[in-house]
Amino acid sequence: PDTCLLKGSIATLPGEETLEVKRAFVEYLRTFAMTDSWLREHPPEVRFVGYCGDPAEISPDHPIVTTLSNRFREVLGKDPQITGRQGAADTRYLIKYGDTPTVIFGPGMTEQMHANNEWVDIRDLISATKILALTILDWCGYESP
Repeated sequence: PDTCLLKGSIATLPGEETLEVKRAFVEYLRTFAMTDSWLREHPPEVRFVGYCGDPAEISPDHPIVTTLSNRFREVLGKDPQITGRQGAADTRYLIKYGDTPTVIFGPGMTEQMHANNEWVDIRDLISATKILALTILDWCGYESP
């Protein structure tokens, strides 16, 4: 064939600048192409198309994280697993541009998210609802009479 099309994606981590990651990727390809006689004469063309989302993060010590974690322990009797999340999420807009502390939390197993035949156990849904309700009450300073 006279052409070859390779598609992929690049994910950035909090603290990395998307434009710098793209620049470094293109520079790496150019440097590599110089090691091959054919690629030196036919350098790869790189185009970035489609969606691009900047990363965002919140400290595990942020009060909203500790509040949610405390209510999680209260309802489920165990410590939550606090991790980063790969993939796109709208939380980045709230954190980066809205100065709003935000976490991703919900019922079910992450392996089931956005999968074919996605489902959530009703018990997980009830527990998550309790955790969120208690978190909201706590966050807003509600004290029962």
